Amino acid sequence: MRANFRIDAFSGVCAGVYLGVIVSFLPVVIRRMGGSTEDVALVVAGPFVGHLLSPFFGYLLARFRPVRISAFTSTLSRSIFLVGVLLAATPFALALVSVVTWVIAVANMASYATLMQGIYPDSERASAMGKVRIGASIASIASATLAGLVIDSVPATFVFAAAAIASIPGALAFGRIRHDPPAVAPPRHRPSRIARDVWSDRRFRRLLLSFTIFGFGNLMNAALYPILLVDHFNAPTSFVGFMTALQAGSAVIAYYVWGRFIDRGSSLRLTVVNTALVLLMPLGYLLAPGTVFLLPVAIVAGITNAGGDITFFTNIVQLAPRGRVGDYAVAQSSLMGIRGTIAPFAASALLTTFPAQTVMVFAMGLMVSGLVVMDRAVRAATSAPVPVLEVAPA
Repeated sequence: MRANFRIDAFSGVCAGVYLGVIVSFLPVVIRRMGGSTEDVALVVAGPFVGHLLSPFFGYLLARFRPVRISAFTSTLSRSIFLVGVLLAATPFALALVSVVTWVIAVANMASYATLMQGIYPDSERASAMGKVRIGASIASIASATLAGLVIDSVPATFVFAAAAIASIPGALAFGRIRHDPPAVAPPRHRPSRIARDVWSDRRFRRLLLSFTIFGFGNLMNAALYPILLVDHFNAPTSFVGFMTALQAGSAVIAYYVWGRFIDRGSSLRLTVVNTALVLLMPLGYLLAPGTVFLLPVAIVAGITNAGGDITFFTNIVQLAPRGRVGDYAVAQSSLMGIRGTIAPFAASALLTTFPAQTVMVFAMGLMVSGLVVMDRAVRAATSAPVPVLEVAPA
């Protein structure tokens, strides 16, 4: 486990360098290049288009070893991004490159969830994942701070390319993780079979419904944040870099705390608390009179992103029947893809009629409704036994 953890941690640091630059600056840079609200929405939706297609990739790639799949997709996606950002000449082309790379990167969702279950014991999993992400957050602090200082004087595409180059060794190293597959390979289920089985699990179905309602509103707001930073707050790129560094810094502490809480308690109950805290982010954007007042929002973003990142996988491990973790991950990922693909463009469409602040209030209403459904779903899930699904032949 120690050897696997070291490799996982190194890969996480490399990923942190990459994501600290790409996630933070790409939508802002596209907006400053003259990109439309639709271009920004496309960037925000990129990861979720990948989640939308994850059931099909999960089925096609189930016959291969999860370590190879995870390493290959990470390496390929970052390599394509490296080439793409150097060739893209328009905001739309740059946004399209982002979508393609995310589709490939998220194709390993089922494989990654299976690996996290297999290489870490239940009593240490959340803590180990949290420590890996602490390293990634520290790397994000460094890369975002540096990028924020130089991106106004150096072409942004060169900065993005440098981040991609720095991340590729971590993707390659992930292929060295040791994972012994089960003696009997789990059956490969078609997406339609996965959908039926997961839908029949009432506990997980109610939880997914709550995620869908809350997440739709949250992702509408996610498309508004970069637009407000540029159009309303006129925030300089260096300030965006500082916000990202502050967010990653708070995530460093949050990953450690959330990991210990989950290993000693319930991942599902933590999810409700973490989800409630997310509501502070749009509230901060609505009430902030200037950029400096967005700094507390960055702290909340780091805390909640850390909690959501860990619980995305630990919730599945807590609820899924043994041997079906990959299937449940695919089901959750696909629903995330649906809401994440639609919500940013819904926000963009509403912006043609209403001001951004009005759209944000509407989205917050959806978030509150989803939180109420989530609280009830978690109460029901934690009081019911884990279902046993019959394993059908492949």
